[in-house]
Amino acid sequence: MTNLVWELPLALPRNAFTAYESPRAGDMWRLCQDVATRASIRSGWPPSRFREEGVAFVVYKMTLVHGVHSSYGTALAAETWVSRLRRRTLCTREVRIRAGGRLVAAATQEWAHVDGETLKPKQGSAEAAAAFAATEREPSVTMPAFDGLPGDEDEFAFEMWQTWADPLAHANHPAYVDWCDEATSRRMVAAGLDPVLLRPLAEQVTFRRAVLPGERVTVRTKRIGTIGADTIVLAHRLETEQGAAAEATSVRTLADGSGERLISAWG
Repeated sequence: MTNLVWELPLALPRNAFTAYESPRAGDMWRLCQDVATRASIRSGWPPSRFREEGVAFVVYKMTLVHGVHSSYGTALAAETWVSRLRRRTLCTREVRIRAGGRLVAAATQEWAHVDGETLKPKQGSAEAAAAFAATEREPSVTMPAFDGLPGDEDEFAFEMWQTWADPLAHANHPAYVDWCDEATSRRMVAAGLDPVLLRPLAEQVTFRRAVLPGERVTVRTKRIGTIGADTIVLAHRLETEQGAAAEATSVRTLADGSGERLISAWG
């Protein structure tokens, strides 16, 4: 069974919200992942079928722009479709999440069809290509433009937990957004700011390699620009002992309207 555009009802779980009653960026990424998985199931490709055929889809790049605030218990409606499919290997999926017709989040996911064991790119079957047929609906999501303003760099390191591993036995891709925001939050605490006020506006992550349980992860964060007087743009480089794991860009402000303090926290 296939469909060009899937419409799905959904909601954010309680643990996705901060003490400021705002959803975390990483949990919005998890919601988009759930939308993509449910659309795949409806197209006839549940996770069990991928395992049986020894293949998988993994995200190698994702961009998400946040819209209106969504409180806990808000009924959300998602639309998702494949906008491009190249060589039966590279798949671009669009996700749009709305509440009462107002945009909560817009995401563009870049997926690669890979061998289930080596995670190296592998061309999908003709049947899979038919299930994920591409259609044009809306332009893909892009990051907002900003003015350059270099600032200080911070470093935050930790060990990947065994219990963080996903069904492919590595860190699930939304975790990278959590790690970037944790690095940002620690800098905020050092500057005397309450990290609960951190408000996500947009982020983009390009994934280089999987992070495995037990590996030491280092996140290097620096200010690269601003948007107006109250929004900061941060660049994050994530590394392990094996080399670069990902590069990310996050656009952030403060929920109380004093984002200029966040900009100043980076020098």
